[in-house]
Amino acid sequence: MKSVLHSTAHACLVVPLLVLDSAQGYSWMAGIKIPTPLDLGKVATGMKFGDKKLVVITGTSSGLGKATTKALLQNEGYHVIGAVRDLEKMRVVAEVEGFDKDRFTAMHLDLANFASVNKFVEELDAFRGDRAIDRLACNAAVYQPTLDYPKWTKDGHEQQLQINYLGHFLLTSKIMPMMEGSSDARIVMIGSVTGNDNTVGGGGVYPIADLKDLEGLELGCKNPIAMMDGYNFNGAKMYKDTKLALMMTSNMLHERFHRSTGIAFSSIYPGCIAESPLFREKRPWFRKYFPIFMKYVTGGFVGEPEAGQRLFQVLHDPRCTKSGVYWSWNGGPREGRGLETLEKGGQIEGSGGAGGGWDSIFENDQSDKVLNRDLMMKLWQGSNEVTSAEWPEAYQPKSPCPTLKVVGAATSFLGVLEEQARMKASREGEGAAIVANRSLPREERRKQLETMLSALDKTPTDLQQLKQDFLRTSGEAPDLPSLSVVEGEEAELALLTGPASEEQAIVPEIDDPLEVEEKGPPQMIPGHEQLGDIPVVFQPQNVKTMAKIGQPLSDVASRADVFIRYKCRKGECKTCVVNIDGKWVSACQTKIPSLAPGQEFGVRVRPVSDAHKHKEKAAFFTPASISDGFMNNAIGMLGFAAESVAADPEFDVRIGREKAIEKLTERRKGTAQASLRAKPSAAGHKGDSVKQIVPGLLAVGSFMLVLMKQAA
Repeated sequence: MKSVLHSTAHACLVVPLLVLDSAQGYSWMAGIKIPTPLDLGKVATGMKFGDKKLVVITGTSSGLGKATTKALLQNEGYHVIGAVRDLEKMRVVAEVEGFDKDRFTAMHLDLANFASVNKFVEELDAFRGDRAIDRLACNAAVYQPTLDYPKWTKDGHEQQLQINYLGHFLLTSKIMPMMEGSSDARIVMIGSVTGNDNTVGGGGVYPIADLKDLEGLELGCKNPIAMMDGYNFNGAKMYKDTKLALMMTSNMLHERFHRSTGIAFSSIYPGCIAESPLFREKRPWFRKYFPIFMKYVTGGFVGEPEAGQRLFQVLHDPRCTKSGVYWSWNGGPREGRGLETLEKGGQIEGSGGAGGGWDSIFENDQSDKVLNRDLMMKLWQGSNEVTSAEWPEAYQPKSPCPTLKVVGAATSFLGVLEEQARMKASREGEGAAIVANRSLPREERRKQLETMLSALDKTPTDLQQLKQDFLRTSGEAPDLPSLSVVEGEEAELALLTGPASEEQAIVPEIDDPLEVEEKGPPQMIPGHEQLGDIPVVFQPQNVKTMAKIGQPLSDVASRADVFIRYKCRKGECKTCVVNIDGKWVSACQTKIPSLAPGQEFGVRVRPVSDAHKHKEKAAFFTPASISDGFMNNAIGMLGFAAESVAADPEFDVRIGREKAIEKLTERRKGTAQASLRAKPSAAGHKGDSVKQIVPGLLAVGSFMLVLMKQAA
């Protein structure tokens, strides 16, 4: 009996232990989350992208955003989401530029409206399915330097402030969580030399970017408080302040989130894109001569295609996974100008200037203002309060060339006087002491600041004058007499597409370079292997790149840092002739043809003389430095004067293209044609949900059948 009781007791102990052991064996299943129909629907939605990376770029209908999109779409590894305010204009641009509609999606985003930012993020989240966002480029911007008074957004903020900075600040906070799961996530802020005051572009040209103590942002930056520094409005300064704020924000994001999220945060200055529509609110004479000035005098000019390649590089190049960097190109501005500058149409070496190629990228120095940690924290706090942005939890706290120094010293005194006058006008009277007294309630200080700035407001009371000002600064291309004959959709499309591309035989103006000695097998430019299907070899440079069928040869050469001088861009002036298969043709009229597998498209380029290049750089304040600086400016002004006389045709074509885009957009808005991506209605959202849930239900059914078979 005792043995029976002992056996029974032993069994009572062993059986629970065995059950517990068996249960622990299946404990790993406790972490399994049974997928819901919506989860599986997201998986099905994300599958349409294959192995492509998802890139979000703001402002893709013109300028840098458009050029970067073209570069990304030449690589099969990306799907680009263009966030734009005007979807119909984007549809026209995508059609004219030949964007691949299978790899480009336009979505509506108005950065001047926080509600629009929130709606865009919701649509983006539904569109991506279960796929992570891999890249975000905060590019869109407006520049409004010509008005004496601010224009306000629906949310009550100055337009440049909200579009350039606050809208992107909120957008970044919303998209960052969508980057979880990306193996190579990058967020790039488009900064500017104007926001970095350790260069002449940022520190020697009034107004200077300076957030001061951020009193305006602290008090809400709402009408009539336009400026973040809390002083009187200055349109040009506001643009520079927003670029400074973006660069500071990039650094703050790096310090707070890089280690915990793995996202690489950086800012860039791609160079002065002087022909960009960013300057659309400037007068026609400025838009005509400013690019020539930047080419010949400052050396900071860069064309849209090359600038697009630079932003593409930061989004694509494995070297650019480093976080907390301000990327620039080409070393120091205006080094070794020499007489060959006149031959090269102003192209020279220089930070932000044209040329340099893929390997000229470098980590640029940031100014003390950009790196000011105390002000950075204050900017972060104020921006969060204004935008109501919410961020993931952070797990850890965190010389220019001699000529430019001389120019900066010469102009800084005037800048100081101008800035003192602006600040003094904003802080006169009894209210100034109240605003400065931080012990008083914030609301009382804000009301006093509003009263003082309202008294300084220059908004005209004449409604007709107000209407004229708004039309002048609406961003429309100017009307030129030479464009008066361009009427009708056919004429506008012809202006946009240009003459048909043909290889025209042209008599060369120099000796045939075919006798140049070969330098061995051409070397593929690093990072260019995936840029297309057709190998293109340039001689005598002896470099190889890849290109797409039908891609303009001029774009391929620019990307490969092969210099070809252009003048008329119509194939008539013979300036850009290159030799292809023993025949001289105009590079501006030639496109990459299809070739049999294993063949290469060979191009021989006219050599540029190096006889006048400086062998060494002069030191600061030496006889050689003074001589070099004098020659640089003399040659630059000579080139500026010569090019200004002959600038009309190129300028008319550039403005004509902008005008044609405007007319086509307005014409197609008037017709009931479907846009590239219309604003979704409530019914549209319902349809999207059904599309996601139906495949999800089917997947759940399949999942249950498998379980039942396994159980049987």
